[in-house]
Amino acid sequence: MRLQLSRSSISLFVWRTAMQCVAVFLTWFLLVRDQIFQWRLVASGDPTDTSSPAMVPEAQDGEESSIEENENDEDESFEVWFQRICEAVKGNDPDIDELQLDCKDESVTLDESKMKVLADAMEHNQYVTSLIFQNMTIEGGAAAQLKRLLQTNRSVTTLTLDEVGGEGCMAASIGLALHPSSSVRILHLRDNVIDESTAQACGLMLKSNRQLVKLGFSHNTIDAEGISHLSLGLLANRGLKILDLSGNRLNDTSISKICNALVHNDSLEHLSLDFNNFGVVGSQAISSMLRRNRGIREIHLFGNSINGEGGQALAESLRHNCSLKTMILSLNNIGDEGAKAFGEALKVNTTLTKLWFPSNVIGHQGLHAFGDCLPLMKGLEELHVGDFFDLAAVEGLLKGLKRNTRIVTLRMQSPISEIGGLSSVEEEMDFYLRLNKSGRSILQSSPKMSLSLWALALEKANQNKHHAGNPDALYHILRSKPDVMEFSIRR
Repeated sequence: MRLQLSRSSISLFVWRTAMQCVAVFLTWFLLVRDQIFQWRLVASGDPTDTSSPAMVPEAQDGEESSIEENENDEDESFEVWFQRICEAVKGNDPDIDELQLDCKDESVTLDESKMKVLADAMEHNQYVTSLIFQNMTIEGGAAAQLKRLLQTNRSVTTLTLDEVGGEGCMAASIGLALHPSSSVRILHLRDNVIDESTAQACGLMLKSNRQLVKLGFSHNTIDAEGISHLSLGLLANRGLKILDLSGNRLNDTSISKICNALVHNDSLEHLSLDFNNFGVVGSQAISSMLRRNRGIREIHLFGNSINGEGGQALAESLRHNCSLKTMILSLNNIGDEGAKAFGEALKVNTTLTKLWFPSNVIGHQGLHAFGDCLPLMKGLEELHVGDFFDLAAVEGLLKGLKRNTRIVTLRMQSPISEIGGLSSVEEEMDFYLRLNKSGRSILQSSPKMSLSLWALALEKANQNKHHAGNPDALYHILRSKPDVMEFSIRR
């Protein structure tokens, strides 16, 4: 019998052979991929949860690293998982830059033996820069080993201890206090119970450590004595740039202690006191501190009980402060009186550029009063008033905006047209905001200014496009009516 193969049969044969070769290659590839790829280790999540494995492949050019599931690790115990992590860290792989231990789905106590293994692995590691412990208990001997880790390692710059218990926080604080030249620059101690001894250790760390630039100390349980120790540390500290004390339920007394410690601290630049329990007295303490402090650039006071009287006190501090750039006052019930006070203060203050006060029970009278002050404000560039105001209130704000040349960003909830687009008031606001972005202040500046600045104004106007892609209105004004420039100069 003679066998004949058509071209289609030959093509099918070749295709099947090629697919078999590909299948063999893929099988071989899956067996040896752990030796082919370099891995970046992120030890996070439940070790028995395949949705949060420990291995992240190195990203290819133009691609982001992604976590891949490892079905072989479904039944892996925490001990085996932890040992594997430590061996990888001890290998000093340059692709491993973050180590995260998060046991939120099971109760895990990190004992002394495990922490010792980790400390030994980290002692000579040069590449892990971020060390994260979350949702576990660190106590007793393990805390001592953590302290040793911080004293011997030279690579970690960010240390996070979230919900690990007081002993873990104390160990970290003592370790950084006894080793003031530690490499750690950022420390997060969050969602922990901070007793007096732990707070004392934190205070000691703040006194002696000069390398720490950011302390995230939020959502902890800490009493008045603990705040006293923390305040003493802040009084002596001159290294911190960012301090986050949000969500610690700090009352007026606690806030007063913190503020007294920061009066003459010119190194701290960012202070967050969001979601605490202080009211008027605490606001007055903050006001007193801001009058004399020359370092803080940004302060967050979101979600407290400042009220009208406290708002007036804070506004008064702006008459004397010349360093603050941003103030966040959302959700504080400052009311109409508070809004009026801030409007008047910003006629004097020229350095605050960003003010947010949505959700503050401000009515049309308060917004009108603030709007009346807008023409004389020379520093404010971003304003967030939020809320739904009636049309009369919004028109009052627009009236002031027409004569303000500095504000370029306005955030608010205002009336919309019946067809669902921008209302006429909003469109007019948008027009004046875009004029400000284009340099309207140059057009209205001193008649003695150099004529060369008009070229700069025209250039800025041309660069500042409307969202539809058309050049800004100011560009058309200067192109179609160049006499406006000459008129402004004569005036």
